[in-house]
Amino acid sequence: MKKRLIARSLIGLVVGALAAHVITLLVNYLGRGQFLVCMPGLTEKYGLAGAVIVQTILGALFGMIALGGTCLFDIEKWSLLRASMAHCALILVTYIIVGLLLHWFSFHIIPILIMTGIIVLVYALIWFIMYVAWKREIKELNRLAEEYKKNTDISEE
Repeated sequence: MKKRLIARSLIGLVVGALAAHVITLLVNYLGRGQFLVCMPGLTEKYGLAGAVIVQTILGALFGMIALGGTCLFDIEKWSLLRASMAHCALILVTYIIVGLLLHWFSFHIIPILIMTGIIVLVYALIWFIMYVAWKREIKELNRLAEEYKKNTDISEE
């Protein structure tokens, strides 16, 4: 499990850093009508170079936690519900902290509640899509196993 955690975290590091920049570009374009590399508040605080570095590091950290956190699903003692709730909570807390530090939204209760709702809704939607896909795959594997068993029984007679 440690190897999987390290591998997933390293992939998450790259994906998270890139995602942070894409999210920032989209937030700035949708909110201000401009493609800005960093949020203005972050740029004012650290300067452009410093803001890009902070944004890259925090995005990478978020990616590492989010993708590395999928190892929670590998804990055999945990139910799917428990692993899903823990992973969702991990992503939610990390995203809120990173989002606040990167000035993606303000430190007021309404924006935080809105972001919480969006994150939980998106997580639930992705979870549902993955659940349906895996359920179909398991059903197909079971059908193939039955077919194989049937063919094996016929050839033995």
